[in-house]
Amino acid sequence: MASAASQPQNEISSIREHLSRYRAVNLQTLEYVPDDKLAWKPDDKSRSFGEQLLHIDAVNEFYNRGLVGGDWNLQRVSGQPKETLTRTFLQSELTSSRDLVDEKIATIQPEALGQAVSVPDVPVPWSLRDWLWYLAEHEVHHKAQLAAYLRQLGVTPPFFAMAFPNRHRPDIRS
Repeated sequence: MASAASQPQNEISSIREHLSRYRAVNLQTLEYVPDDKLAWKPDDKSRSFGEQLLHIDAVNEFYNRGLVGGDWNLQRVSGQPKETLTRTFLQSELTSSRDLVDEKIATIQPEALGQAVSVPDVPVPWSLRDWLWYLAEHEVHHKAQLAAYLRQLGVTPPFFAMAFPNRHRPDIRS
């Protein structure tokens, strides 16, 4: 049985693993998007594939810079020109953001998880733990939207829980 002192460190490791795994699936989702469909969106009120991926990236990076380093500079994550939403650009952004987030979360001391965090313009008294799990859930939420987008294009999305090679889907028999 794990000691009470080691449980928060295990939770930090778990958060890091979840975020890394979900990001791997989103990177794989990007590989599944046909080249001519990065700008496709199901309707005028929705984000395109590229915009969804950039949104996931920007939110995760923004909150991690703020939660871990106190850097709440929204300008850093807003205003990306749409012409930069190429596959190469998105892969680079999603990978570098994943690495930055992992590095930042790795610096968190276990006792900080229960501390309340003040987030600009958000009147919710959540702990650092709550915010970190929110980020994992945010990535899951948009990961599901991207899977629905692929299905609308007639493309079977990657397995939802883990990025398997060769488009393997353990939940679908071939």
